[in-house]
Amino acid sequence: MNAADSRCCDAQFDARLKMILDNPFEGSIAIDENGSIFFVNSFFLEILNCVEGEVVGKKIWDVIPSCRLFETVGQGYSIWGETLKFNSREFLVARFPLKSGGKTVGAVVKTLFPDQTITKEIVHKLSRQVKTENCMKSTLCTCRDIIGETPPMLYVKKLARRASRTSSTLLITGESGTGKEVIAQAIHTRSVRREGPFISVNCGAIPENLLESELFGYADGAFTGAKKGGKPGKFELADGGTILLDEIGDMPLYMQVKLLRVLQDREVWRIGSTVPTKLDVRVMASTHNDLVQLVKEKKFREDLYYRLNVLEINMPALRERIEDLPMLIDTLIQRINRKIGADATGVSQESIEIMKMYSWPGNVRELENRLEQAINWSDDHIINIRSVPIRPLEKELTNVMVNMGAGFRGCIRGTERELIVNALEKTRGNKTQAARMLNMQRSVLYKKIDKLNI
Repeated sequence: MNAADSRCCDAQFDARLKMILDNPFEGSIAIDENGSIFFVNSFFLEILNCVEGEVVGKKIWDVIPSCRLFETVGQGYSIWGETLKFNSREFLVARFPLKSGGKTVGAVVKTLFPDQTITKEIVHKLSRQVKTENCMKSTLCTCRDIIGETPPMLYVKKLARRASRTSSTLLITGESGTGKEVIAQAIHTRSVRREGPFISVNCGAIPENLLESELFGYADGAFTGAKKGGKPGKFELADGGTILLDEIGDMPLYMQVKLLRVLQDREVWRIGSTVPTKLDVRVMASTHNDLVQLVKEKKFREDLYYRLNVLEINMPALRERIEDLPMLIDTLIQRINRKIGADATGVSQESIEIMKMYSWPGNVRELENRLEQAINWSDDHIINIRSVPIRPLEKELTNVMVNMGAGFRGCIRGTERELIVNALEKTRGNKTQAARMLNMQRSVLYKKIDKLNI
């Protein structure tokens, strides 16, 4: 390349660089190490209402007194997201140093957005997006939230993995507080529908006169006071995802008929609508009631029961998987610490042994509640359940602690032995019936019989 060609290329480069720097969407001002302006683009010139010759060579603090650009020369590092005010206008700007050979030789200030209105719009959009993403992440459980390694819970996890492969209707049964919704959410987040919505409806918490409109929605003008344009129901909101009908056993009979039609036809009729709405939604239902017994009592439709019970997962009670207690306690304490800003690190071994003797009628929900109480009442990082006032544990724990003269371990062994002997006597030595009476797995009962020399 000859000299003429080189000069031509340099000129083209300078022209293109000027086009980049001198655009109407962002402002740029550059100073040297003494604070003198050596570059200003048309964006700032228009705001300053002057020409380039009136600005270049002047000190930055004389042209824009509120600008802290000269501080960047001394600091040697960038500042992002700062507000710059001048001529009754505000801009979100960034300041960064210009360096040569490791030495700061100047600094540049650049606007990040054309004006503050656009800044606020973008911040609003981003905050709303982050809020939505955080909400989804925080409310939906995953398979990691299914805590337990005992045989009953390993079986539940196995069924959950298989249930996540399909879109078949699923019925989740179990006592209150066993984690039925956790399982439902975990299956959803593992399934192909995980990008779709997860809608949970408590059928027992919605008044009967509102349940139909909540589930199926209503059309424009369907009734006095109806929202203009109508309103979609929970089924429509769950389209493309999963709907969980919690406490399905509390649903009134007249609504059971309507739900049966939805499950059969995969479409809903809004109240007052003349056309149905097609659905692509997976239906899950959960209940603490014995639906078979409700069917016998004519309180639950038999045909709906079989529509719901395509797949079934029964959540074991906490007393049936009591060996999971230490693992559950660790997980719940971490959750409670985040919730209330506590710093508990665990529960004493003595407390764990005592808690294993409790029947936990409220299951995991009760356990979390009791742990939160204990953490709030305790002054120690390690919780001692005997040193904090927790009801209704007191009555059962009193029975456990009656014979503390034998020492803690002796007390536990003696109480276990007495309970098992009594159960075997009542069942005339039938270990299967004794295990059922004690709400204990038969294999666990056999181990304790050997350990306690019964």
